[in-house]
Amino acid sequence: MHRKKVLIVGGYGAVGRQIAQILHDRHPDLEIILGGRSPQKAAPFESTRVQTVVVDNNADDPLLYAGDNVSLIINSVNDLQDRLLMSAVRRKIPLIDLTRWTEIFQQSITKLEKADLYAPIVLSSGWMAGTASLFAMLHSATLQNVAVDIHALYSLRDKAGPDSAAYMDRMTIPFHITERGEKRLVFPMTDPIKVQFPDGYTAKCYRLDTPDHVTLPTAEHIDSASFRISFDSKASTSILVGLVNSGIWKMISGDRFRSLRRRLLYNPGTGSAHHILIHLKGLDHNGHWVERTIAISDPLGQTHLTALGAAVQAEKLLRISKEEPLVPGIYYPEDLPDERMDISEITNFFKQYGVLISH
Repeated sequence: MHRKKVLIVGGYGAVGRQIAQILHDRHPDLEIILGGRSPQKAAPFESTRVQTVVVDNNADDPLLYAGDNVSLIINSVNDLQDRLLMSAVRRKIPLIDLTRWTEIFQQSITKLEKADLYAPIVLSSGWMAGTASLFAMLHSATLQNVAVDIHALYSLRDKAGPDSAAYMDRMTIPFHITERGEKRLVFPMTDPIKVQFPDGYTAKCYRLDTPDHVTLPTAEHIDSASFRISFDSKASTSILVGLVNSGIWKMISGDRFRSLRRRLLYNPGTGSAHHILIHLKGLDHNGHWVERTIAISDPLGQTHLTALGAAVQAEKLLRISKEEPLVPGIYYPEDLPDERMDISEITNFFKQYGVLISH
């Protein structure tokens, strides 16, 4: 009997190596393959079940050297031309992808809708690998006409990989949200809402474009979805809002000023907690409006929370039997829970790794 193999592309990175460690420790029979452009690097931890391989998402066929019998691919580095994505599709390998901002996300969906799919493709580019949308879905499942508001507190001292800074280049581009079933165009860093986060920090949160706006309203019971962000430095938040709304941020867009933009907001530190507050409002089965709030805090920061989000999805795909396969197609993280993986099981998974969750 062959061991199942999971290929983690970007397996040396801040998120990838944590995914590898989590899955390795939880599944003694699982083989882990770390894919990257520099496989000569030492693996981030030693194990006879961990090996390395060349995977370059800029190559024509990134999976050329990946070997056979790969059970699942998890991608944690940018795949801007969809080369890894389509390479996985051609090989009929299930894929979880964590890396696409909304424009690339929708570009990928368009390509996938035209392709013949023989395996599930999970597009997990929502906030923290779809963790925010996953909990929004779990806690809103018994309601109708739901409005979802996700608020994130991003620490400027947190660990972060370079791909995580890509959102900075989207700050001047308007995007669509869904409100009461209708699409509306909004701008980043506008429409502030004052929010108190689980750690007591109170700040104004501003609109940001994330794929959560796209995925959540595809559920029949969700009519509205919004995402807002604040940084744990009020000065940095105010400066960014001023730069964006004055037009200066647009003037310093493009490759020429990329390093300047990075210096303003991308100075990853040794780590800091990441906080998410999810507010739900919807009708219960008696037709009464109810409100629910879910608070999520990961003391180990956003890369750890992202890795846990990916690991939850990986476990779902890995335990699917050949007798009851998941139908090939496009999935989002919030689509994956079923009657065998309920809200308490998922919550306990995150809590086991130190994530604080209250509702």
